[in-house]
Amino acid sequence: MVFPKNLAMPEIIALSEEMFESAIQENKGKIVVDFWAPWCGPCRSLGKILETLAKEQEDIQIFKINVDECSFLAEEYEISSIPTLLFFDHGRLIDQTVGMMTKHSIIDKFH
Repeated sequence: MVFPKNLAMPEIIALSEEMFESAIQENKGKIVVDFWAPWCGPCRSLGKILETLAKEQEDIQIFKINVDECSFLAEEYEISSIPTLLFFDHGRLIDQTVGMMTKHSIIDKFH
């Protein structure tokens, strides 16, 4: 389940619990996973930053996980506050942050 960036694919992909593991393991690059909820104001603000990032940084794949729909994943990754971002590089979790971030601070997580 590799998600190449092209015109037919959305910039940010919403994942279900069933899709999560294969999406992380099969995408051999930089991944940001946004744990969010539609009722969360800061999540919507961070979502706009992630949309800009997705358009500008083709080497970073961004996935979204709705915590209301994917409570098992939220528990598995100990998500207690949102927005929470998980950073993966080549399938390995390298960092986790809670709260707002700038576009540049997100990019810096991979350097």
